[in-house]
Amino acid sequence: MNILSIIKEQQVKAQRRHDAELLMAKAYRGVAYTDVHHDQPSTETAMCVYRGKAYPC
Repeated sequence: MNILSIIKEQQVKAQRRHDAELLMAKAYRGVAYTDVHHDQPSTETAMCVYRGKAYPC
């Protein structure tokens, strides 16, 4: 392999990893966001129940 192609592959891999980490951070925080592939986020909050008491998850 050419040294330039190796460097390019490393840069592409780093950029993809950065993009994936950014998306995972948004998903983890619970931030509502949309992109080209998804619909509008739901505005209703999920309700959980513990020992008969309901609370938002």
